[in-house]
Amino acid sequence: MIDLPSDPGYYVLVIRVKRGLTITTKGGKRFNLKPGIYAYIGSARGPGGIRARILRHLRKDKRKHWHIDYLTTNPWVEVVAALSFTWEEKDLESILSNRLSKIYVPVKGFGSSDKRRDPSHLFYCGSESPEIIDKCIDEIYRVAFTEMKKPEFRFKL
Repeated sequence: MIDLPSDPGYYVLVIRVKRGLTITTKGGKRFNLKPGIYAYIGSARGPGGIRARILRHLRKDKRKHWHIDYLTTNPWVEVVAALSFTWEEKDLESILSNRLSKIYVPVKGFGSSDKRRDPSHLFYCGSESPEIIDKCIDEIYRVAFTEMKKPEFRFKL
């Protein structure tokens, strides 16, 4: 059983894309993704909080509702880590989006249609390797902790 908080908050999925993909959403938006490691930023406010949202994202069989669902249901995609933040003093989703866009390549418009000032909620961290995964996780925590100034929960799949 995965030990995740059921509180509301924010989360980041670290995702491995095993080959080049074109994701087309229900609204017709197309996103071209190259193979590698990506970070997806999200918020969880509904019943079950962060735990319910991350467990939903880990399922391959689900109704596609958000942009991320079109990615996580793809057989060439694997969630390799999940990070959670129950801190809610500020909008950590937008803070991470804007700061990560200066470090990693944003996939313009992915997952951020409800927050048009955010460059994206999906970022390309680099080619697939354990070092890139660890560097991506460390960078996300560095950015988040700079803002939060306190330790948080970390879980790697």
